[in-house]
Amino acid sequence: MKNGTPVVLCIGSDKIPGDSIGPTVGDILKCRLNAKCFVYGCTGKSVNGKNLDSFVKTVRHAHPDSPIIAVDACLSNAHESGHVEITAAGVNPKRALTKRINPVGDVGILGIIDRPSDDPLSTLMTVPWDNVEKISNKIAIVIYKTLFCD
Repeated sequence: MKNGTPVVLCIGSDKIPGDSIGPTVGDILKCRLNAKCFVYGCTGKSVNGKNLDSFVKTVRHAHPDSPIIAVDACLSNAHESGHVEITAAGVNPKRALTKRINPVGDVGILGIIDRPSDDPLSTLMTVPWDNVEKISNKIAIVIYKTLFCD
């Protein structure tokens, strides 16, 4: 197990409501909770489909001994919207749009934002902002309490 300072990789675009869970969690951890960990991905500096691979490479190089906690939004039939799923195998960013199968992170946290549809981008565009805020707060608090509260 890696024992360096944790890295939280908050994946998503702040331009698409249903995909903005990652950047919103990043904002909460950095600005509101002042979490003492490395946080990549926030509003205005998102880690998204265009820059994900370079961010992952940079994070692995800069923090080789640190566990990476990847946070992303998810469309899922298995759970209701608003649920949070934690995985021991990271997350598969962009899977809803590109069927990507390369997991990112040592641990994954998925905020389930809605059910899949024939048009996942449209689904992500129509997610209400208050749903994003509720799920993002839940995830940020879980990360914070897990890492920093005994």
